[in-house]
Amino acid sequence: MIRHDLSHWPLVISMGQGACSLAEVEAFHQEWNRWLARGEPFATLRLFVDTDSTVQPPGAPVFVKQWLQTHSEAVRANVMGMAMLVCASEYPRFSKRNVEKLFGVPAAVFNELPAALDWLRERVYAPRGLRFDADAVAVSITAMCMPIPL
Repeated sequence: MIRHDLSHWPLVISMGQGACSLAEVEAFHQEWNRWLARGEPFATLRLFVDTDSTVQPPGAPVFVKQWLQTHSEAVRANVMGMAMLVCASEYPRFSKRNVEKLFGVPAAVFNELPAALDWLRERVYAPRGLRFDADAVAVSITAMCMPIPL
């Protein structure tokens, strides 16, 4: 499952939890299309809560590659920065990826939330004179992690 929180716009928080389907990957990128269509600069904080959330379902790599080829110019024009937060067990694998080169925007991978929030504040928001409320973002992330009542 992938959920989003836009309450801190221009920061988009996306949280993946558990395995996702190709349909969910496609829906995630439809959300990206909406954010890019705003034509406003924004940053992303993508959280992978568990190991399962880091696994791409069959068909996803091809879909994502095609999406990136189609939208790379819009991503470079609109995305101020991308922080990815992965669980500690996945950090060695993700930290080897050159996310910045892949997306063409400032990007980094973290395994601790405070480091990701500091990077967003110092590398993405401060150079643009934008205020970044790390405490409020952390509260929202905590709320997103709470179990959903059935």
